[in-house]
Amino acid sequence: MEVSQFLSVFLFVSIPVVLARDVTKGRIVVDGNTTVAETDENYICMTLDVWPFNECPQMPCVWDGNASMLVLNLSLPTLTKAVEAFGTLRIRLGGTLQDKLTYDVGSFKGHCHPFERSNSSLFRITEGCLYMERWDELNQFFNKTGAIVTFGLNAILGRNNTIGKQWEGDWNYSNAEALIQYTMEKNYQINSWEFGNELSGYNSIGASITATQYAKGLIKLREIIDCLYKNSRQKPSIVAPSAFFDASWYEDFVNETGPNVVDVLTHHVYNMGAGNDTEIIHRFLDPSYLSRESSTFQKLENVVQYHAPWTVAWVGEAGGVYGGGSPYVSNTFVDGFWYIDQLGMAALYNTKVYCRQTLVGGHYGVLRPETLTPSPDYYGALLFHRLMGPGVLKVDNNVSSYLRAYAHCSRGRTGITMLFINMSNQTDFIIEIENHINVSLTEKKSQMRQISKGGSIVSDLGAQREEYHLTPSNGLLKSPTVLLNGNVLEATEEGDLPNLTPVYRQTNSSLSIATWSISFVVVPNFIAPGCK
Repeated sequence: MEVSQFLSVFLFVSIPVVLARDVTKGRIVVDGNTTVAETDENYICMTLDVWPFNECPQMPCVWDGNASMLVLNLSLPTLTKAVEAFGTLRIRLGGTLQDKLTYDVGSFKGHCHPFERSNSSLFRITEGCLYMERWDELNQFFNKTGAIVTFGLNAILGRNNTIGKQWEGDWNYSNAEALIQYTMEKNYQINSWEFGNELSGYNSIGASITATQYAKGLIKLREIIDCLYKNSRQKPSIVAPSAFFDASWYEDFVNETGPNVVDVLTHHVYNMGAGNDTEIIHRFLDPSYLSRESSTFQKLENVVQYHAPWTVAWVGEAGGVYGGGSPYVSNTFVDGFWYIDQLGMAALYNTKVYCRQTLVGGHYGVLRPETLTPSPDYYGALLFHRLMGPGVLKVDNNVSSYLRAYAHCSRGRTGITMLFINMSNQTDFIIEIENHINVSLTEKKSQMRQISKGGSIVSDLGAQREEYHLTPSNGLLKSPTVLLNGNVLEATEEGDLPNLTPVYRQTNSSLSIATWSISFVVVPNFIAPGCK
């Protein structure tokens, strides 16, 4: 016999209501019975790009060449502390030029040179070089900060451009093999090796490889890793194809490789448009536009489920706006309506990792150029990482399309954490959260006994919850400054981050979500059997 148990939790925040605003009351139902999806423990990921040149056709610069992973000043305390704040931040190294990067090791030692401009070369840039001294410095930084590293390998070395974007021929794996061997001998902890960047079919950028040729190279990469690492517990994963999603191409290449070759299927997301589009900000405020990307997450989940169940899905690179991001948009509060919302959305489709382009570099860097001080998105990502655990719960939200609501099992504690995003500038929402739990009569009696004995399934209904409300300074969407519960978040010149201090409210009070806000709400006494 099934018993439907409903626990209504009313949540409240003292945010003044402006008379000109509307106030909408609504109910959101969270199903605590079971998780509907699961992320990796280290879901949040940032990228460091290879691109080494200043791109300044206009001010502010689209890209500061000092942000390149090849030259970035790794000794800056602001950078170190920003990474350390996550404890274990995933970092993906790569980007457009990773397929033109050779490594100064093995037979290539002394024969690779820095990038230079060249109109006759792919991307109008010559091949470049990763010197082992720099590779050592990068790995020392990763070890110091606790970063979990994915490195993007050159997958077109040895191939030739035949016609149009098409490249053919076998992959010259010797340089990659030498780098991997050097890395292993140095005992550098690389979590995964990525094979090429945006090389898949019609969706390729610059160079295109057939699924058959790509799969052949992947099989060789698997042989190299299996041979070098043998039965090591530190054997890294293989990540591919790091491209814009094309269902037929993805299906073809996983069918060509078969099981036990590729561990992770990645795709890239730049669904918000071009950085030089002056009307782009309107897309960030359009929930129907933002929701379109859910179909891609669903399609990739289907490829994993029906064609490659031995793999998992990642977003390998996502900047929202391509072309370096959009000035006064990608590095301001409004970008969170795309980014934080997509973190919640992607998780619903069993996306295990989500890599933001970039940690440093371009308008979309979560650390600002030169100062490396955090942007609003940095704080949103940090709160997501600290509060939202891997378990994803189903949320029924019929309140408004402008109010996003996501729920995860809380990280490292009982209960759940909810993420609310209010994209409206006219409506405050007062929300009743309903906990829908279907349990057998025996289970219900057991839970009630545990509750009466002070067990951990549910806490005292008078217990407090934590609330973290992010709003733009002065109510301006393009504000580069974000407020947490009304207080400015600002790092010191030494890179020390402000405390992310919540406000505490009684769990039997109601919750108000202000206009243009992003809120995390931790409800420790929420009964969620699915959160173990």
